[in-house]
Parts: sequence; C-alpha cells; structure tokens
Amino acid sequence: MPHSTRAAAVRLVAFFVAGMRLATLAQMAPSLLTAMPALSRVDHPWLTGASWILATGMLVAITAITLVTRRPPGVTYAVLDVAVAVALLIVGLWTVPVELRTGTWVGFQLGYALCVSCGLSAVRSRWLWMFLLASLAVAEVVYIAPTVDGWADLTGALSTCLTLLVLGPLAWFGCQTIVRIGTEADEARRYAAEAAKAEEERRARLAIHNGTAMMRLLVETDSADGNGALRSQAEVELNRMRAYLSGQTPPPVNEATNLAAVVTAVGAEFDDLPITVVADLAQDVALPRDLADDLAAALRSLLLNVRQHARAGRVVLHAAEDEDGTGWEVTLHDDGIGFDTSATAFGVGLREVVVEQLARSGVSVEISSIRDLGTTVTLTRTTVAEVA
Repeated sequence: MPHSTRAAAVRLVAFFVAGMRLATLAQMAPSLLTAMPALSRVDHPWLTGASWILATGMLVAITAITLVTRRPPGVTYAVLDVAVAVALLIVGLWTVPVELRTGTWVGFQLGYALCVSCGLSAVRSRWLWMFLLASLAVAEVVYIAPTVDGWADLTGALSTCLTLLVLGPLAWFGCQTIVRIGTEADEARRYAAEAAKAEEERRARLAIHNGTAMMRLLVETDSADGNGALRSQAEVELNRMRAYLSGQTPPPVNEATNLAAVVTAVGAEFDDLPITVVADLAQDVALPRDLADDLAAALRSLLLNVRQHARAGRVVLHAAEDEDGTGWEVTLHDDGIGFDTSATAFGVGLREVVVEQLARSGVSVEISSIRDLGTTVTLTRTTVAEVA
C-alpha cells in the first residue's frame, strides 16, 4: 500500500484528540474525592453523580473510537459531544456550588468544554464549527455568570471564556493545516510520480526511436553497400539502447562539442544521401556535452526521415553562428516530395527527438514544407540576450 502523508496527518490529529480526552479524564479523577463531600450540599446529588458518569463515559467512548479508527471523531460525534458539553454546563447550575465553578476541577464542566472545543477538527464546515463553538461559549457564559460579583470576578470570567474562544480555534486551524499539508504532500508525490513516469516514457522513446528506424532501413535495404553504411549507424543506436536498458548514460557518438564538428560528423554518417554539409561559419560555437548529443540525435532523426520519405535529389545541411554572436542556426533542406504540415501530425521522431528534446535546451524548431518542392527544418538557439 503506498505511503500517504495525509493519512499520517489524520492519525496525528486523532492522537491529539485522544490525548486531550485522556488528559481531561486524568485531571477530573483526583477531584472526584473532593466532589464527594459536596454532594451533600446540593439539592440534586443524583444529578451530580449522573453528570460525572456521563462526562466520564463520553471521554472514554470518544477516546476509544478515535484510537480504534485512528481518525478524529466525525461530525455526528462532534455534534453529540458539544450537545453533552452544553448539557453538562447547564446542569452544572444545579450540581456545582458557585464557589467551586472556577479554579477547581470539582466543577469539571469548564475543562470538559475546553477539551471538546479543541476536538472539533473533523468538522470541515466553518459555519457548523462556528455554531458549535458559539454554543459552547454561550453555555459557558451562563454557567459562570453567577460567579461574577465585582470587577475582579468579571475579568476572571472573561479570561475563562476567552480561553475557550482562543484555544478552540487555534486547535481547529492547526489540525486543519496539518491535514491540508498532508494532502498537498500526497498530491505533490502523485505529480512527481506522474512526471517521472512521463519522463521515463520520453527517455524510452528517445532511446529506441532512431534505432528502430535504423533497423527498419537495414532490413529493407538490399544492397551490400547500403547495408554496410547502415550497419555502423545501427551499431551506434544499439549501444544507446543498451545503455538505456542498463540504466547508464548513453555514450557520446563522438567527442565533438563544436557545432561545426557535430553537424559535419552527423552529415558524414549519411553520405549515402546526396548531402552537402556547410558548417564553416559555425567553427567558433562551442556546445555543452548534453546539447551536442541532443542536437546530433535530432539531426539523425531528421536525416532518417529524409532517407525514408523525402526521395530527395539534393540535401543541404547548413550551420552558422549569428553575425552578432548572440546565437546560432542550423538548417536542413531537401528538395523531396514534401508534406502538408497543417494536415500531417508529427511522429515520435519529430515530436519527441527533435522538437521537445531540443526545446529543453532552448533550441526552437521551425518546420516548413511544400508538396513537391521539399522541406526545410530550422533549428535556432539564442545564447546571449540582446541588449535593447
């Protein structure tokens, strides 16, 4: 099962909620010994006992549900929890003496309400969450109002109410943020996996396209001379496919990283075509190793297309540096049968090996073709930004 950061975040929130419940239960327990003598001072001792039993039961039940499901209590449990907390605060008007309602866990209702307010993380609707929090706040105000007898008591009561209105939202927003971060992490992981898959598919197409085309020509060519010329190129592409399958970096066809040398070397591989290579004006253009390999692969793919489809009587491969030294341009022209660029979808070679692969290195590709007049492919790269 794939790892899910969101699921881990939800479990973390669930453990926080369960921990709050257990902490509240632990704080209530010692005060029960103090509360026992107080039962004789209230008018409804049985109601006081029922309040303790109900609060304890809810704390244990919510903790158990949270730990078993490893999720914070759902909306239904949250609404029920708030309803019980509000009921305990109202019933506390009769079961807890006024002097014990604040500053003591004998009047556990305030601590219980605070615990509930911090455990509403599963309530996604802000309006419902605000309604539940407001219900707790109003019930708390009603519960502590009788304790106010002067300015000092008023400030204490306000501080008590603000504790719920500050810690409750802080816990809610914190838990929502943790879950959202987990969700975004999962989305980022899925995006990275999809991108890696797409990149691997692209690398596979790049690794096998030229080799497949070369093998097809090798099979279809009958002459010994043609087979001899193609075999050397097929061996190069075979080495590239072997490197891909073994997870290694494909070896460079030659050590040239000079534009003129790269263009000249690739043109020499296709000397069975009526090809003319003009690269004298590109002698001063140095290429990075990766770009040199990509450019060579793209030119081979283009020349393979010429060899397979163009039926050209003349092919010209030209490379030159711009006059202002801001870039370079390589053009490949043939006078073959051409094709309608608006009606013909590019194959894997033109789309992947030429256009998309070169675009990664900042090389733009323009393909123009007219039926019966030939095709021209222009590769352009700007190396230095022009100053306005």
